[in-house]
Amino acid sequence: METQLNDTLSTSHSKARATLAAVGSIMLWCWSGVCFRKGSEALGDMVYLALMTGSGTLTVLIIQRLRRRPFIDLYCIPLRVKLAGFFGVALYTVMLAAAFGMAESSDLGQINLVHYLWPIWIVILGIGMLKDRPNIPLTFTGVLCGFTGVVISRDMDSFFRTPGELIPYILALTGGLLWAVYSVLLRKWRVPEEKGGTAFHFAVCALISAFIAGFKGQWSSMPGWSLDTLFWVLFGGIGPVGLGYYWWEIGVKKGAVHLIAALAYFIPIGSSLFIGLIFKEAMSSGLLPGALLIALGAWLVRHSSHDQA
Repeated sequence: METQLNDTLSTSHSKARATLAAVGSIMLWCWSGVCFRKGSEALGDMVYLALMTGSGTLTVLIIQRLRRRPFIDLYCIPLRVKLAGFFGVALYTVMLAAAFGMAESSDLGQINLVHYLWPIWIVILGIGMLKDRPNIPLTFTGVLCGFTGVVISRDMDSFFRTPGELIPYILALTGGLLWAVYSVLLRKWRVPEEKGGTAFHFAVCALISAFIAGFKGQWSSMPGWSLDTLFWVLFGGIGPVGLGYYWWEIGVKKGAVHLIAALAYFIPIGSSLFIGLIFKEAMSSGLLPGALLIALGAWLVRHSSHDQA
């Protein structure tokens, strides 16, 4: 009886720690947009991304070493997952970093929310790719909430003004679509979380961004280093890229999955809050209400689907 009680307590504590790890990853991901912008201002968008994802990949390798697992396990993934991840992880991250790097300061919040339409794209794509048949009224309501959130996130003073630069919006929208396609393919192929190849794809991302930075001349024009610059490189790499995905894997495999899924809807709200607090020009009157609508829309479309795995 005592042994059974100890086993139950041990399982409960393990589940609680795994859930807490997922919460940590959610909090780290809320900082991604801030990292991209701060890094771009300090080093240039592609130089920062190369260093950020490079340090993130190194973080994963160190974790793998501490767990006494072979490095090759990180890269022994199916070829089709490697190809899909090239577009859905590596190229997606390059697009997102470029979008945050070139956007006007006042548009950062809206760029962030355009990107966070991806849960809606997942359900829409799932209709065709997974043969899923969601609840149509609920799906339509969720999609409407999401796009309404993007629209109202602009400040009323600039509501009818066309953004000065449309390319960041296109990049954020396209990047979100690529991530959604990748996510749907992983579900269609039934790829386990540990076989998603995140370390491999971020290593590829580092190489792509390093090449683009060289093509744009960012390496040669890179300003001098400071403690602030070093902080954002290490925080972005070790945090959202390295520990973020590692903790998420632990959470979804061993934690309270339904609680984690519910908390994940906080990401567009938390990231919008951080962007608005750090970049004052981005904090419009509609930013947080828009983020709430997008989170609500994501929740609605997820619960409209028969396949919520």
